[in-house]
Amino acid sequence: MDSRPNPRDDRPVDAVGAVTRLRAAVAAGGLNVTGTADAAAWDAAMPASRRTDALLPGARSILVFGNGGSALWNALVADLRRDPRGLTEQLHPLDAYVRRVVAAADPLLGDVPRRWFWATAEAELHVDFRMLAALGGMGVQSKLGLLLHPEWGTWLGLRAACFLASDLPASAPLTHEPCISCHAPCITACVGAAFVDSRWDVDTCARFHRDADACERTCASRLACPEGAAHRYAPAHYAYHSHRRSGRALLREAIGLPPGADPHEGVGPHWGDWRARVDVKGP
Repeated sequence: MDSRPNPRDDRPVDAVGAVTRLRAAVAAGGLNVTGTADAAAWDAAMPASRRTDALLPGARSILVFGNGGSALWNALVADLRRDPRGLTEQLHPLDAYVRRVVAAADPLLGDVPRRWFWATAEAELHVDFRMLAALGGMGVQSKLGLLLHPEWGTWLGLRAACFLASDLPASAPLTHEPCISCHAPCITACVGAAFVDSRWDVDTCARFHRDADACERTCASRLACPEGAAHRYAPAHYAYHSHRRSGRALLREAIGLPPGADPHEGVGPHWGDWRARVDVKGP
């Protein structure tokens, strides 16, 4: 989703006001956690293929959107109850719902030049959302590999980012780092021995998922983390992300659809080939 300025319109754009309205609109749709990263800070951390010159020349700010706790899931279920086609006609109903929420709110930005990116395996171009969110003050890196938010803990999902050719106040980086003093129950709870030097190793985790089913529908390490425990995803929500076939069946039940009404089984996560599918660094 790109937006280019109208060369015949010289009226100044109130970018701060537009972004405030955009945030309120997407929050109503379940994207209830946002941050703003400085484009220069992003460029300093990225290889050339992922800097703003390559993604949106002239970008000066980056908005990052996510969901904390069950807000997005509850909004998705309510939306699908109103119109089940959001499930029956989509391979990835949650991703499709996020795009609909953003598309409905995007015109609020007016003529501000911008480009949207999506935190999905199927995105046309991938960016490092964990880095973006950390720069945008949405969390700190945890031993578990997930971003850790002071309120939501690890129950934070990153969904979309908007590169903007406007100067916006950057969010202050978080300094809350509970992992430093934590006794790390996430490490001892891991049944796949996926922690190397006290840090989660994604390749080890992916191999275990590929070869065993002990973590098929849950993650003992994530559940063991005490941060944000009150905001843990409901079983159907968690299953949707970790084992989409069973999660999709639970989603059908939640909106009152019989199995035969949904032609899709659900796909992913792609543990066996995720490196080939998701490249946040680029060539």
